[in-house]
Amino acid sequence: MEYFRYLVRFIYRIRWYLAILPLLAMVISWIMTQGIDKEYNVKTTIYTGIISGYNIETGQATNMAHSNVNMSNLMHIITTERTLKNVSLRLLARVMTYGNEEQSNNYITAEHYRELVRIVPPEVKALIDKRSERKTVANLLAYERPSADNFVYGLLHYGHPYFSLSELETRIKVARLEGSDLIEIGYSANDPGIAYNTLEILNEEFISQYQHIRFGETDNVIKFFDQEVAKLYKMLTNAEDSLIAYNVAKRIINYSEQTKMVTVMDADHQSRGQELLATQMTAQKLADFYEAQLGNQAEVIRGNNSFITELNNISRLKSRISNLELMNEGGNSETNEALEQARKELENAEKRIEEITQGIVVREGGIDATPTTELALGWLEQVVNLEKAEAEAEAMEIQRKSLDEDFLYFSPIGATINRKERHITFIEGNYMEMLGALNSARLRRRNLQMTTATLQVLNPPLFPLTAMPTNRLMILLATYVLSMGIVAGFFFIIELLDHTLRDSRRTTSITGMPVIGAYPKESTLRYRRFNKMMGEMALKWLSKMLLPYMKPTAQGRSNVVNIMSTEEKDGKSFIAVELEEYWTSLGLSVRRLTYDEDFLAEDSRYIMAQTPKDLAPDLADDEILIIEYPCLKEHPVPPTLLEAGNVNLVVTRANRTWKDTDQKALDALCKSLPEEKRKTLSIYLTNADRNAVEEFTGQLPPYTIFKNFIYKMSQLGLTSVEYKAGRN
Repeated sequence: MEYFRYLVRFIYRIRWYLAILPLLAMVISWIMTQGIDKEYNVKTTIYTGIISGYNIETGQATNMAHSNVNMSNLMHIITTERTLKNVSLRLLARVMTYGNEEQSNNYITAEHYRELVRIVPPEVKALIDKRSERKTVANLLAYERPSADNFVYGLLHYGHPYFSLSELETRIKVARLEGSDLIEIGYSANDPGIAYNTLEILNEEFISQYQHIRFGETDNVIKFFDQEVAKLYKMLTNAEDSLIAYNVAKRIINYSEQTKMVTVMDADHQSRGQELLATQMTAQKLADFYEAQLGNQAEVIRGNNSFITELNNISRLKSRISNLELMNEGGNSETNEALEQARKELENAEKRIEEITQGIVVREGGIDATPTTELALGWLEQVVNLEKAEAEAEAMEIQRKSLDEDFLYFSPIGATINRKERHITFIEGNYMEMLGALNSARLRRRNLQMTTATLQVLNPPLFPLTAMPTNRLMILLATYVLSMGIVAGFFFIIELLDHTLRDSRRTTSITGMPVIGAYPKESTLRYRRFNKMMGEMALKWLSKMLLPYMKPTAQGRSNVVNIMSTEEKDGKSFIAVELEEYWTSLGLSVRRLTYDEDFLAEDSRYIMAQTPKDLAPDLADDEILIIEYPCLKEHPVPPTLLEAGNVNLVVTRANRTWKDTDQKALDALCKSLPEEKRKTLSIYLTNADRNAVEEFTGQLPPYTIFKNFIYKMSQLGLTSVEYKAGRN
């Protein structure tokens, strides 16, 4: 409670500082904030579709953890340096392209545009193409270099309120709306056009950056697979074309069927060769048999020119028929006609040679030639068969050579075709694998496209027509509260560090000695007419505190009040005089001794004094002796005189600093007293404030309603009721 009262008194003591200085600071703040910039706030809402999206690769809903990562990535992309740099450059290009120094527009106000134009160097102004924002952006990108002398680079990094990357990152606020697919982006600036266009460009840039990042790697993979597929397709086409060209060059339609046909023909040729060999041997044996039966007639018949001609003709026709039969395996109609014609000619030739043979036999044998004729016809038949067999053997030999040539022809073709087909199969396998990988990459891109394509500006930024309410009032209030805190803190620090005595609590805390009272300083203005009354109240309090120490006088012993100070001009002489006069007015017998008047500080009589009577030999026993000593720093007080005193009073000013020398002098004084006499040592304050005096005397005049209330509050009489005259 005592600390609380002390705090209340502390605040009351600095009340004018707490009242005036914060008001002064608030007035200064009010003047300084008259030209405060207005803030225009613009917001936009983006629908992402990341959380509620669908994955076509897995056929399931999007994984929540993966979705949260994607959402976080998306939100960080908005404030990345690359995105903000593009936004800043495009904003600069747009403002410089469409800004107007005379009239504000939807891009920038005229005032801010003039400020921007003043700082833009001529070489940068030359890059501005008033007809094309896109060309201006390209020019600025080409001009920008990481150098301290580069204006565009400096504009991005030196803290410009509109184009600085750090300012953009600070002012752009990105927030996800309650765990949904929605992202809200906010931006504020002191120019409505800047705020609107910054957010509009940001929407375009961050969506573009997000798509580039999401599609970049997939597009590179797709490009790689596209190139590989195209290369393999070309290789496959070339390999197939090479096979086709080889088949055409080698006249291959179906190699397996063609080789199968050659094999069949070879087997048939071998079978026919065996049959032909058996026929030829049989015909030869029978012909020899018939020749033996015919004897010389066979030689006659063989020697006939007509017979020989027809026999050769039969051999020729049989050879032709054999060749035509080999050639007619495809069923050609012309070959069929030639084959039928040859067979008819062969049949006619056989008839003619039979007639020739019969004629020769008849001419040679006469009327009895009939048996011979039969033998001759049998022989002729075998000779003809033999000729047919020989002719057919010649044809088959030709066919044998043709088949051998076919085998020699088709054998390397098969290996080459197999090698080419294996090469085609290998390329085709690689081609199909690459095609599958390409389709997978395209499916992934489509999946990314489904999630990224859902990035839509749900609520586009709107051009702000009115500024946000300024926080000027809050600034003023904050200035007032902060300045009040600073003032209070400043005086509190002074209160903690200050060694000014000021009041009884601080005096006791600093000196370690009790305070017996305080005398008020004279008021020169407001309370000067109450100075005497307040002094009398303080003096009465001092008298009241000292008289209990006065004891009935005994023989040879008087009541002594020792008044001392550690420094000159602390008011001890004044207190001694006032106390003497007051006690005298009460009818007490009082005597006052003062150094340098009644005794000398350096006189041996003072230094060696054992009792007060050594200083005043004529001192009566009923007198109260007030002794004023020299300052303790210069002259010590004889211990015998201190012990003789009923009260040892150290007078000091309340408004001065209590130094280390003062404390040492007081400690020495205390040590010079016996333990039982130390309780007679007290401090009395002079030149004290009203509050310090009221701690002893109670409320000082004037007794106005306001003063009464203040004193009541200082004493924590919060609910007390004052006594009113006329009531018991």
